[in-house]
Amino acid sequence: MTARKRYDPDKNSAGCYAAAIEAKRLRGDKHYPSAPERAPDPETDRQLKRLKRALDRKLREA
Repeated sequence: MTARKRYDPDKNSAGCYAAAIEAKRLRGDKHYPSAPERAPDPETDRQLKRLKRALDRKLREA
């Protein structure tokens, strides 16, 4: 016998909202704002650059 999944109202409401927004987009509605783009995190950007340099160095050695 399988256990029933517990009802999560937050997950349900988030899924319903996303489905409604997608339906509006497909219908062509333009009155709601688009999602804002997030600014890159400087610390993450610095870490990515450091990792890319390390990878380039390893690839040159190989």
